Amino acid sequence: MIDRITILGGSSVYTPEFVLSIISHNVNVKEIVLVGREGRKLPLVSAFCQRLLDRSGFPATVVGTTDAAAAIAGAKYILNHIRVGGMPARLRDEKLPPRDGMIGDETLGAGGFSNALRTLPVVFEYAALIEEINPGAVVINMTNPLAICIEALTRYTKLKVLGVCDLPGTYTKKVARLLRVDPSELSVDYIGLNHMGWIQDVKLEGRSVMSRVLERIEHAKEDGFDHELVELFRMIPTRTVGLCFHQDEILKRQQACSRFRAEILHEAEQQILKLYEDEHLFEVPELTRARNAVWYEETIVPLIAALEGSKEKETILCVRNDGSIRDLPEDGSVEVPVRVSKKGFRARKVGSCPRFLKGLFFAVKESDRLTVEAVRHRSYEYALQALTIHPLVPSVDAAKNYLARIMKEEGIELH
Repeated sequence: MIDRITILGGSSVYTPEFVLSIISHNVNVKEIVLVGREGRKLPLVSAFCQRLLDRSGFPATVVGTTDAAAAIAGAKYILNHIRVGGMPARLRDEKLPPRDGMIGDETLGAGGFSNALRTLPVVFEYAALIEEINPGAVVINMTNPLAICIEALTRYTKLKVLGVCDLPGTYTKKVARLLRVDPSELSVDYIGLNHMGWIQDVKLEGRSVMSRVLERIEHAKEDGFDHELVELFRMIPTRTVGLCFHQDEILKRQQACSRFRAEILHEAEQQILKLYEDEHLFEVPELTRARNAVWYEETIVPLIAALEGSKEKETILCVRNDGSIRDLPEDGSVEVPVRVSKKGFRARKVGSCPRFLKGLFFAVKESDRLTVEAVRHRSYEYALQALTIHPLVPSVDAAKNYLARIMKEEGIELH
């Protein structure tokens, strides 16, 4: 029995999808605590989650609270789900970089950097609370920029931290569909940084079937495979890798964009909250499902189930490197296959970076490190260095202009 699972940022309108996944996987938990801010959102989401549990007959209680310290106490698992500044802040991450000739994204490049500057201070505050109150808890981080958050937490705290993204699992399932097998039958050799992952090899019954997979991708009609990169490198990238390899095309689209993803999601959030006001609503509405928040059902809850199980299960997570990728810094974060069970978790040693990725990965990791240091020391110099060397930032002038813009927009003080 899990006494408590706590979700930081639990007032998300998509949290009910987590509750449904807890029910569908029959995770034996007594209490789910949602931590949020004052306002109408937290009580609406909490009440709707409880109605879902009651309707199903699942014997768990949902508690909504603004008291993070009380919620952290006694939790076996703490999910970090915060979005500092909400969707309006994400919109700035998407919308502002293209004005300076850079791709806008909440995880990578200039947008990921500005996200980190406002998010890491809050993440560090929560981490200090957890270390003081409940240092034995497993922290499962979903907050972006995920790689930078994991790097900061594993370098500067002693917490047990795992970073979770749905993309590796999504691509494993795509490959399984091509082979017409269950994903659990496959062993995937995956190497990456969060949102920059590649499948190097696929094994079925202990034998490589990568050549068969590549051949089927060549003739596949399924969306999501970058056929040009697959053909060029004979590996399978996740879709966000394209931000680095198709910069010109993506930037042109963003500069011509009249409505960004964050705007669509923000509008949907407001509409969903109105639906949750109906006390007779006992099913997750289609508008909530429209976002296709598969990370709960396919990644987060299966991970918790695996951590509760006696048999080891392998899943792809963002963790401290510690030699998993031989030629990257030991204290950097990487995304690799990890064995998990109730005994804990350990990352697989995946060897060296493919040569064509080494320079890219090193540059991103050094940018991540400098971003963390910029936040810790409130340093303008570190911040400018972090931006300037990132592969998605074209010049020092673009970096200076963007840094000045976000310091003004976000009210960030650096010295």
